[in-house]
Amino acid sequence: MSFEKLVKKTTIRHRLIEEIRVYAIISLYLWICFGALLLYKLSVIPADDMRLLPFGTAAIKALIIGKFIMIGKALKVGVRTKIDTLLHRIAWKSLAILLLLLICTLLEELIVGLVHGQAIYDMVADLIDRPWLQNVAPSIVMLVVLVPMISFEEIDITLGKGKLKSMLFSGSNSA
Repeated sequence: MSFEKLVKKTTIRHRLIEEIRVYAIISLYLWICFGALLLYKLSVIPADDMRLLPFGTAAIKALIIGKFIMIGKALKVGVRTKIDTLLHRIAWKSLAILLLLLICTLLEELIVGLVHGQAIYDMVADLIDRPWLQNVAPSIVMLVVLVPMISFEEIDITLGKGKLKSMLFSGSNSA
């Protein structure tokens, strides 16, 4: 095997490991957020036969949305514009990722509906018939979940890749 092929194979392997690590971190973060929201919902509206199934559903949803976010990262969603201020970059990227998630979620719902034999007309009618708050609230919650994650990424990029992680998790006070 030539040196170039070995380097390329090693680079691809490292990139794959890094993407799996990032995907795991994003999915874990989402699962924690969804789990906390679920605990809150259960404390407000107690269920008589509470089981761990909703937390499994939250984990699956976190994995799906985590993959959608990784697709957004690969497509550089919200990154291509030149915005000067950190606050505006965070807001723009958060809204852009939210829009991507809404599109992907709608496509996912359409595919699941089609697999279960529903007509597209019926699915759209069900969506329109829902109260507006039921359609908007999940988007607001998702935006609230996205902003800290995007903020962490953007601050890390601004400080220098890995600097924020070092500042947060290292034992020394060096900044």
